[in-house]
Amino acid sequence: MEKSIKYKTARISYIVSYLLVPLVIFFLSVILLFLENTKWYNIAIAGCLVIICFLLLEPEWERAVREYHITNNEVMEIEGLVRKKRTVIPYQSIADVKVIKGIAGRIFKFGDVVIAGMKESIKMKGMKNPDEIYKIMENKIALQKTGGRRRIESEVEEEKED
Repeated sequence: MEKSIKYKTARISYIVSYLLVPLVIFFLSVILLFLENTKWYNIAIAGCLVIICFLLLEPEWERAVREYHITNNEVMEIEGLVRKKRTVIPYQSIADVKVIKGIAGRIFKFGDVVIAGMKESIKMKGMKNPDEIYKIMENKIALQKTGGRRRIESEVEEEKED
């Protein structure tokens, strides 16, 4: 099997979800004060518990269901627990690579890396250090297009600077 770098969604990319849990708990306690001894009491508790479970389990579900691989020849996304769906984009077919970071992403160094191919695209969601992944992708695309010459030239230039 070809050597690859494996990536999964970073838990830090769900920081907003984690911060919403205490807020939901606060609203639950306020709601329960007003709904005590009413028919809506149990429904309010159940609804808030469902929201809390969703917010806490979403990152783990994402990590279990989706993984990304960067090999020497292609980028691959594998989705699913039982049935695995595989999306593969060879470097020759990549039209564009971009990094998308929000405010929290810039602060905590995470973001999405979007790899657009000629037919399909892969969105690597919530990657830690997406700029490094971008550089890896750009280097591998350049190696495929030039047959390895660009990497050697850039390494020689770096050695001259030292």
